[in-house]
Amino acid sequence: MKPDTFTKIMLVVIAILLAANLLGGFFSTKPAVADKGDVGRYQIAAWAAQSGSYAHHSGYYIVDTVTGKVVASKAEIHTSGK
Repeated sequence: MKPDTFTKIMLVVIAILLAANLLGGFFSTKPAVADKGDVGRYQIAAWAAQSGSYAHHSGYYIVDTVTGKVVASKAEIHTSGK
């Protein structure tokens, strides 16, 4: 059987990539550190619901995840005018 050069090259490339992946685990960087500021402190949720064929309700609220208080909220009723 004649040796296939392309197969040998691909096997060498795969072996190099696997070795690089293995060695990359030994050289780790610093772990990620969370920011101590207000980043990520608030959570927003929006909602909408249809009530009938000509109207729907929608709104949102923003919650402070540290204190649990609702910071802002709004609800509206939209009609098609028919």
